[in-house]
Amino acid sequence: MSIFKNPDFFDFKPLDLEHKVFLPTRELYSSLSLQVSELYRQIKTVLIDWHAEVAVTAKQIYAHPVETGSQWYAQAVDYGAQMYAQVNEVYFPKVESMYEQTVVDATQLGLQAGEFWQAFYDHPQATVAALIEPVTNYTNQAVDVVEVYFVSVYSAIVDLFNLMLEQPTETLEAVYQNALAGLLDIYFQLISSLLAML
Repeated sequence: MSIFKNPDFFDFKPLDLEHKVFLPTRELYSSLSLQVSELYRQIKTVLIDWHAEVAVTAKQIYAHPVETGSQWYAQAVDYGAQMYAQVNEVYFPKVESMYEQTVVDATQLGLQAGEFWQAFYDHPQATVAALIEPVTNYTNQAVDVVEVYFVSVYSAIVDLFNLMLEQPTETLEAVYQNALAGLLDIYFQLISSLLAML
């Protein structure tokens, strides 16, 4: 049934701007302001902590340059040994198994391609028909859906023009009010989903 044949089409409901626009927007603004303030505070804390660490490190280097350098060298060697062990124990086996799986997949794909080529060589018409059949089925389904859609759109346009001929002013007001109410609902749902994500 077309929206224009709906009996509620000419019933104007008051637009609830307070609950559909103002309150959700204010709530979203408050939530975003709170999150930005918290982010600013966290960044400030991280920078202050980083600055304190740099200051302590600089004091250490200044007070005991040889010991600090030796300590850093030992830490770097330790970290390098850990990374080397992790690469050898974790990443190389993963890469090796991925390589082996890729070889298996490529071999399987090669066998399938060979089977397809042999089938095409033996029966070219049947092979091409089998390849085209899913595309044809999909195209037929798409055409059916598009046809139904265009028929419904055409029907709605005809209904709108009939209403415009019978009562033009009321129809334009109803289209305007219903479109505005629909846009307000979309805005409200958008803001509500943003608030739910935050």
